[in-house]
Amino acid sequence: MAFFKRRTGRKDDGLEGIRVRVQPHNRPRMRRPGSALSMPRMLAWGVALATVFYILAHYSIVAGVWPVHGTAPGAGAVLMRDVAAGVAWLLLLPVMKFLGYRGSWLLVALPVILFFVTRPSLFQLFSDPVYQASGAERTEANELKAERSQLTTVIRAYDEERQQIVFGGPPPALPDPVEAAASATREVGWSIGRMASYFTVFLAPLALLVGFLWARRGGSLRSFREHRVWPFAVTLAIFFVLALFFTELGKVGGTTPWELLLPIFIMVWAAVLADDAYNIARPGEVMSVRRIGAMLVYGALPVVPFLLIRELGLSIVLAGSLATMLLVGTRRGWWAGLMLVVWAVLVVVAFNVDERSATRLELAYDPYPELEIGTPAAEEWAATLHQIKLFDANILDGGIFGEGAGRGHAGTAPNAADDGYITTIAAQWGLLGGLSLILLYTAFLVQMLVVAAGERGAFERSLVTGLAMLIAIPFWLATLGGVRVIPLTGVAAAFVANGGAKLLASALAVGIVAALSHRRAEADRLNAPHAVPGARSESGVRIR
Repeated sequence: MAFFKRRTGRKDDGLEGIRVRVQPHNRPRMRRPGSALSMPRMLAWGVALATVFYILAHYSIVAGVWPVHGTAPGAGAVLMRDVAAGVAWLLLLPVMKFLGYRGSWLLVALPVILFFVTRPSLFQLFSDPVYQASGAERTEANELKAERSQLTTVIRAYDEERQQIVFGGPPPALPDPVEAAASATREVGWSIGRMASYFTVFLAPLALLVGFLWARRGGSLRSFREHRVWPFAVTLAIFFVLALFFTELGKVGGTTPWELLLPIFIMVWAAVLADDAYNIARPGEVMSVRRIGAMLVYGALPVVPFLLIRELGLSIVLAGSLATMLLVGTRRGWWAGLMLVVWAVLVVVAFNVDERSATRLELAYDPYPELEIGTPAAEEWAATLHQIKLFDANILDGGIFGEGAGRGHAGTAPNAADDGYITTIAAQWGLLGGLSLILLYTAFLVQMLVVAAGERGAFERSLVTGLAMLIAIPFWLATLGGVRVIPLTGVAAAFVANGGAKLLASALAVGIVAALSHRRAEADRLNAPHAVPGARSESGVRIR
């Protein structure tokens, strides 16, 4: 042995062992400090493709749809707004990286992708003169729009000789739907509410950033949890004032500002559940007068203003979110049965009290009641039924692949930019596009629930669940209502449909969830027993 040691020139240190050669593919990969801040490559490619789609779809509408259908007043400003919104959403990603974000990048990137793939469809509606008109002007403009589309199709497809045969002479003058809709579109004023709704499209990324910065340190949420009475009282007072004195036809100045209040109610309810989850989960303890009073004040009272203004959809959204948080916070199945009973009573009352909701219910399940032909009731019912049927027509006309950006007749359906958004997507991008959007949105919702499942504290777990439900319930209500699986409820899906306050509230909620995901990733990184300054292994065996 000594001979071989001298031959190899190795120093004898008194240690014996076996030399092992590790193949490169089995070696743990080391990361440089801070590389966890980078977005996954596949997700970055998704954002890049969505950006290209966003640009090309807008160009296709401006170059191919505007010359045919015309534009509403202010169409150029809408285009500039979408350009600014695209830049703002793209800047959000490097800013989050600069701030040291280590949470799930899916939470931040998927809203950007969803916005980019759906906003061009809404852009066409916002710039369409017929969709922006109303009443008799809209009916006349729709007829002229259809005639103009037919004539321009013939003129583009046929040469002059064939045009002479088709038209029996020179082509007729193209009708102008813009003139028919001009009086109605110019009557729309720019109130403070409408201006706020207009600018929220590119202020939403800022709202997400604000939510992240506010919640990424534990002190802010802890302070809110300890002093929840004051923000709850102020928010509820504002809500009642809006509901009793400023609401007209379910809106204030054309907007629904109370949607900005929903995240506050969610955070307060999460604090209540976290502070008393053990007793609320015990049937004997929950029956105390003080505890029942607290649950009614914090868990039921915020729903009352929605019933006053007859907002069935948002009342279901808030009640469903609070109920789901109760189930998650206590982890008691018997709460689920009680919540279903309360929810059913709420729906029954709403459908019997609110005439609009009752009409939607009848249209969904009994569209052809026995009415005397010729009476005003029959005519009104027929007009409403025709609007609902336009949802079906747009979905069916889209086929498998749709008509393309801004094409189709999505603008004929009522609320095509809000709770009827799925008909617009189906008309322009077909069944394949609609299903792809639903799957993408579902992945986003699942990621939020994954963050909730990873939280160890009752407050954080309930909070993330409630904020996720604020986004998930409106999405499924609008999607299923648009395809007439359930009655329409008047709520819009965040990031894929129009809605100023809805978009801001949802972006703020996503920012808070992203902050909690970041905090959990930071805690796991610092508490990892194999953490070494300067490097981190992606693989290996942890021994406890």
